[in-house]
Amino acid sequence: MAEQLCPACGCTIAGSGYQSGGVIYCCEPCASGDPCECGCCTPIDEPEEKK
Repeated sequence: MAEQLCPACGCTIAGSGYQSGGVIYCCEPCASGDPCECGCCTPIDEPEEKK
């Protein structure tokens, strides 16, 4: 079986995921339209380049 990806954030859906409106998401926040709790959508602060 191919891995399923969350339509909201692109995370791999583990287990049965969370279903909302007939669509399966990776976590409950993605299913409700809130920021993903998997940590994949958290911006990473990159260090500034030294000139």
